[in-house]
Amino acid sequence: MSQAPGRRGFDARRRIGAELEPDLLIRAAMRKLRVLVVEAETNISSELEDCLQRLGYEVTGRADTGEAAIRKGKERRPDVVLMDIGVDGIVQGSDAAGYFQKELKLPVIYISANSSDTTISRARDTEPFGFILAPVDERELKVAIEMAVFRHRMEMEREELIDQLQRALAQVKALSGLLPICAECKKVRDDGGYWSQVEAYIEERTEARFSHGLCPICFESALNRHREELRAKRRKKKDEVARTFPPGNRTMPPSLI
Repeated sequence: MSQAPGRRGFDARRRIGAELEPDLLIRAAMRKLRVLVVEAETNISSELEDCLQRLGYEVTGRADTGEAAIRKGKERRPDVVLMDIGVDGIVQGSDAAGYFQKELKLPVIYISANSSDTTISRARDTEPFGFILAPVDERELKVAIEMAVFRHRMEMEREELIDQLQRALAQVKALSGLLPICAECKKVRDDGGYWSQVEAYIEERTEARFSHGLCPICFESALNRHREELRAKRRKKKDEVARTFPPGNRTMPPSLI
């Protein structure tokens, strides 16, 4: 972590007691938030880990370079990443943070003792979820983590909602415009020139599904057709009997007279 001359990377004052509410210290959560610590200096990294554990968080790992941080982030999928913006390596701290947020969808909080305009500009370009100046205060650290996780969760839910709306809009657009339909068989022509039933066409392009039945008018019409078919069959049978057994033929079975 980049440090100002004569300053420690972590606040030696723990602010225990009256200055810090008890629930901000050792408090078991239903599900501990998992934190990845990215810090080049071992002593500062150890102090951060101790502080996070006192606050009730789980440290999933520590990394001292950008590339090591990305590797551990992929493997362990933390809830939030605490990163020294000045961490060295093939991948610089700000580049690693950008990868975390864009590719892995993980919130990043920067920790640095350097508050120069150049550092702030580098941090701003990656749109972090927080920036904490060293030496770190436990209360500020907890607030930063909780707010970052909450904001990240809200952004993920918003992106999911936008994605659902876009998919719904795409389905609506798929059925918009002029739709060629046969006036005789009621089949629909798609963009490829193929004709298909209306039900198949709509089911292929939307999440709608069809159940088949008869409306009252069609039911009555179908019932009348069935009755007419039965009457036609009876008339045909009587005609056949009449031709086989002409009137006056005493050999005709009584049941057919």
